[in-house]
Amino acid sequence: MNNLYTIGQLAKLAGISTKTLRVYERKGLLVPERNADNSYRLYGEEAVRTLEKIQLMKWLDFSLDQIAEFLQLYENVSREKMLLEQKRLLEKKRAQLNTVIAHVDRAVQECKLGEQDSNTFLKSLGSIVRNQRADELVGHLARHSNNEPWGWSRFIVDTVGFETDMRVLDAGAGWGNLWRCNEERLPDGLSVTCVDRHNTHMDTFCAFLEEQKKEGKFTNSGFSFVWDDLETMSFEKNYDRIFFNHTVSHIADRKALYHKFYDALAANGILTCTWGGYLFYDNMQPYFREFFGSCPELDAGLKKHKERADAWEQELRDVFPLVEKHAYIITLTFDTAEEFLDYIVQVCKPVREVLEVRREEFLTYLRGKEELKNEQGIYEVTRDTALFTCRKGV
Repeated sequence: MNNLYTIGQLAKLAGISTKTLRVYERKGLLVPERNADNSYRLYGEEAVRTLEKIQLMKWLDFSLDQIAEFLQLYENVSREKMLLEQKRLLEKKRAQLNTVIAHVDRAVQECKLGEQDSNTFLKSLGSIVRNQRADELVGHLARHSNNEPWGWSRFIVDTVGFETDMRVLDAGAGWGNLWRCNEERLPDGLSVTCVDRHNTHMDTFCAFLEEQKKEGKFTNSGFSFVWDDLETMSFEKNYDRIFFNHTVSHIADRKALYHKFYDALAANGILTCTWGGYLFYDNMQPYFREFFGSCPELDAGLKKHKERADAWEQELRDVFPLVEKHAYIITLTFDTAEEFLDYIVQVCKPVREVLEVRREEFLTYLRGKEELKNEQGIYEVTRDTALFTCRKGV
């Protein structure tokens, strides 16, 4: 027998208000039948089962938009699948919190070593925020890229190459991904100096390396670690390779640092410098313009983003006589509009503030853009990363 419930009866059964049920209806989550005689809302057993899913997902802290996406994609979604998805989200939050805690612990240790002046302390806090955002971006790329996780790091090595007994400076080593992803490809006698400032990531890499050596890995290369500020420290000379990857935005006087790199390179040495390109912006710009219409703040933000990248490139060319630009292009895929929007907000600073106000509208807009989806109905877009190889010349 198919029981039918009025909105009041269903609200009482579920222990929620009729106002909440109307919100679910407006969101398209719960669709009632209508009594032909009086147009009253009536809910059958299927609606009850749907409400059960909604309530469970709300209890698990899913947003209404996430619930809508989930119900649309998985009509017969199981409790197990919902719980596993929420577990994944909670683990992500836990990893983010662990990173923040590690940064705070490092700041506490530095305070114990001596009180910092306000400017130095603010710079340290700024590094924590930037590192957290960078970690989030790396997480997005790992989950949504069609390339293998080590693809970018191997692309760098494939572009510049290594030879036996080279001396290398990793300026801004971070997690050490360049080395983690190329361990079996490192030649004998490679000497690597890793430098980073106020960064628990390099602490982690240093500990990781010690554990790996116990297992017989990284034994053909020598690694040393320096915790210092690239802009104020002195460099040794005659490095065959200097890697300066995704660190340029942390530097106040880039040209001065490039001159230091130039002086530190051997005659035939190579500096590699990397940062995100603007292919993703170019791909998304028509959609931003269609949705936002006339938006001076957006136009100014997009223009500033390109001008900044062009200025960074010109600063390199002002110091190094031989600069080549390489592009690493990947395809990103997103199962839901919610995931896609999270990534847009993460990487597109010019639209971040505007989307905070119009997030729900833009989600609806994205869901209707079939041209952004592939044959499987998955959102698909490309992005690039710029790699510059800079030589002193002969």
